[in-house]
Amino acid sequence: MGFILGLIGNIIVGAIVGYAARAVLPGAQDIGLAQTIAVGVIASLIGFFVFSWFWLPITFVITVILAAAGIKIGMDKGLLKPQNSIG
Repeated sequence: MGFILGLIGNIIVGAIVGYAARAVLPGAQDIGLAQTIAVGVIASLIGFFVFSWFWLPITFVITVILAAAGIKIGMDKGLLKPQNSIG
Protein backbone atom coordinates (compact mmCIF):
# COMPACT_ATOMS: atom_id res chain seq x y z
CA MET A 1 0.00 0.00 0.00
CA GLY A 2 2.86 2.38 0.80
CA PHE A 3 4.44 1.91 -2.63
CA ILE A 4 1.18 2.72 -4.43
CA LEU A 5 0.59 5.83 -2.31
CA GLY A 6 4.19 6.91 -2.93
CA LEU A 7 3.75 6.41 -6.66
CA ILE A 8 0.50 8.41 -6.71
CA GLY A 9 2.13 11.13 -4.62
CA ASN A 10 5.09 11.29 -6.98
CA ILE A 11 2.78 11.65 -9.99
CA ILE A 12 0.91 14.49 -8.27
CA VAL A 13 4.14 16.24 -7.27
CA GLY A 14 5.49 15.63 -10.79
CA ALA A 15 2.43 17.29 -12.33
CA ILE A 16 2.86 20.31 -10.06
CA VAL A 17 6.59 20.48 -10.79
CA GLY A 18 6.00 20.11 -14.55
CA TYR A 19 3.45 22.89 -14.67
CA ALA A 20 5.59 25.14 -12.47
CA ALA A 21 8.50 24.51 -14.84
CA ARG A 22 6.36 25.43 -17.84
CA ALA A 23 5.28 28.59 -16.03
CA VAL A 24 8.86 29.79 -15.50
CA LEU A 25 9.91 29.14 -19.11
CA PRO A 26 9.41 32.06 -21.47
CA GLY A 27 7.10 31.55 -24.42
CA ALA A 28 4.65 28.78 -25.13
CA GLN A 29 5.44 25.10 -24.69
CA ASP A 30 3.04 23.14 -26.82
CA ILE A 31 3.47 19.79 -25.09
CA GLY A 32 0.72 17.65 -23.68
CA LEU A 33 -0.30 16.72 -20.16
CA ALA A 34 1.44 13.33 -20.23
CA GLN A 35 4.77 14.84 -21.32
CA THR A 36 4.51 17.60 -18.72
CA ILE A 37 3.85 15.06 -15.96
CA ALA A 38 6.60 12.72 -17.21
CA VAL A 39 9.24 15.46 -17.18
CA GLY A 40 7.98 16.64 -13.78
CA VAL A 41 8.10 13.13 -12.29
CA ILE A 42 11.63 12.54 -13.59
CA ALA A 43 12.80 15.91 -12.29
CA SER A 44 11.11 15.38 -8.92
CA LEU A 45 12.76 11.97 -8.53
CA ILE A 46 16.19 13.37 -9.37
CA GLY A 47 15.66 16.50 -7.32
CA PHE A 48 14.40 14.80 -4.20
CA PHE A 49 17.01 12.01 -4.25
CA VAL A 50 19.99 14.22 -5.03
CA PHE A 51 18.99 17.33 -3.07
CA SER A 52 17.08 15.73 -0.19
CA TRP A 53 19.46 17.16 2.42
CA PHE A 54 18.20 20.70 1.65
CA TRP A 55 15.21 22.34 3.24
CA LEU A 56 12.06 21.18 1.34
CA PRO A 57 11.15 24.52 -0.35
CA ILE A 58 14.70 24.83 -1.70
CA THR A 59 14.51 21.26 -2.99
CA PHE A 60 11.21 22.10 -4.72
CA VAL A 61 12.77 25.15 -6.42
CA ILE A 62 15.75 23.07 -7.58
CA THR A 63 13.34 20.43 -8.87
CA VAL A 64 11.35 23.02 -10.84
CA ILE A 65 14.61 24.30 -12.35
CA LEU A 66 15.54 20.72 -13.34
CA ALA A 67 12.11 20.21 -14.92
CA ALA A 68 12.33 23.53 -16.79
CA ALA A 69 15.73 22.51 -18.13
CA GLY A 70 14.32 19.11 -19.11
CA ILE A 71 11.41 20.69 -20.97
CA LYS A 72 13.69 23.18 -22.75
CA ILE A 73 16.24 20.54 -23.75
CA GLY A 74 13.53 18.07 -24.73
CA MET A 75 11.83 20.62 -26.98
CA ASP A 76 15.12 21.80 -28.52
CA LYS A 77 16.26 18.22 -29.28
CA GLY A 78 12.84 17.18 -30.57
CA LEU A 79 12.28 14.63 -27.81
CA LEU A 80 9.04 16.30 -26.68
CA LYS A 81 6.51 16.48 -29.48
CA PRO A 82 3.92 19.24 -29.84
CA GLN A 83 0.55 18.29 -28.42
CA ASN A 84 -1.27 18.46 -31.75
CA SER A 85 1.29 16.47 -33.75
CA ILE A 86 0.48 13.05 -35.13
CA GLY A 87 2.98 10.22 -34.84
